[in-house]
Amino acid sequence: MSDNQSLGTRLKEDLTSNLSVSIVSVVLAVVAWVGFAQIGDPTTEGVFLALNIGVFIPYAYERYWPVEYSSSAAAVWTISASLIAAGLYIGIYQLTLGVGPGEYTGGIAFVLTVLIQYGSAALFMRTRQSR
Repeated sequence: MSDNQSLGTRLKEDLTSNLSVSIVSVVLAVVAWVGFAQIGDPTTEGVFLALNIGVFIPYAYERYWPVEYSSSAAAVWTISASLIAAGLYIGIYQLTLGVGPGEYTGGIAFVLTVLIQYGSAALFMRTRQSR
């Protein structure tokens, strides 16, 4: 992106780049939030899961993922990443809940899931660039 472009052009490019990833992740975030409401507290833990899928997955794709896919392949990537993130989050949530019920289980699961997400994306990027 050139610095000579108008603000409107730059904003349009930012909003439409990776649009399929953003749309799919928001839809999946709502589905995950509703689904998590069936097994946990929808107000805090469900919001943490939805935030992880709706915000952090598109950010990881845009900033760290070294491969740019077509729209349909990016949507499949988003679904896969969302399923992995949801599995990590629920697994870590259940483990921390099993250690001792507390008010911080959702926050701990959220932070650890985000760290694992970015760690694996950064590791993949570094491995891919070193080839």
